[in-house]
Amino acid sequence: MIKVGNINKLIVSRKTDLGYMLKDNDEEVFMHFNDNANKNIKVGDTVEAFVYFDKQQRTCATTKTPNLKEFECKILEINEVNSKIGVFVDNNTSKDLLLSINDLPLKFESWPKVGDKLPLTLKVKPHTLVAKIATKDNLLENKTDSKYAIGETIKAHIFRIVSEGINAVSDDFKIIFIHKTMIRKQYRLGEEVDVKIIHIKNDNEYNGSLIEQKESQIGEDEKIILEYLNSHHGVMPLDSKSQSEEVERVISMSRKAFKRALGGLYKEEKVYFENDKTYLKK
Repeated sequence: MIKVGNINKLIVSRKTDLGYMLKDNDEEVFMHFNDNANKNIKVGDTVEAFVYFDKQQRTCATTKTPNLKEFECKILEINEVNSKIGVFVDNNTSKDLLLSINDLPLKFESWPKVGDKLPLTLKVKPHTLVAKIATKDNLLENKTDSKYAIGETIKAHIFRIVSEGINAVSDDFKIIFIHKTMIRKQYRLGEEVDVKIIHIKNDNEYNGSLIEQKESQIGEDEKIILEYLNSHHGVMPLDSKSQSEEVERVISMSRKAFKRALGGLYKEEKVYFENDKTYLKK
């Protein structure tokens, strides 16, 4: 039985004007000359061919190696973005894999851009192959023996964005969760980030931070506070005594970073405090 989305061992049953017919028992599948990576094949040969659906939804085969097969998980590059239907990934066949708009964030600015990378799996659907963002289990199945240390900075790609933070995956398939208090700007799926390891959950799961070093970050934190005040009529329902939960809820910043930045603004006489609130000085 020929399995779509997988490598099949097939016999070259005959040659046509456009390519070859490949056979498995009573089933046949067409392979165009352009899909043949082995130029010396002849009728009667056994070949290993990837079977997929082309742009006309026809079953066809290729002896080229696909970038992604069913039951695999790989980190692949986005090569096209279509705001109406989703993003595409090259699978080394005549038809790219679609990651549907239904599997992407509602906000287009959070979508991947061309060149970004995502951990993906392949799903076989009627008359088409599609890409899906890998799950935690998919990634853990591909775990390696590598380990990271606290303080180490790792390159990773964002693959999940939730209200509590973002998940990133390294090239070694390690999952790194970055809490919203460890983030200072908006990120998109597939974006490459340099994340600093701040906590080890186990050999395959870590917590990280996207905040810069204190000296350079103070200015960014001060800017965030000033932007909040300017967009809320110069008033913020927080001061240096506010609790961590309140700070995270209002401005998504750790209490320590908030106090440090707020203290800097106070020394610069840009803000003042009154009745448990912070006010912007005119």
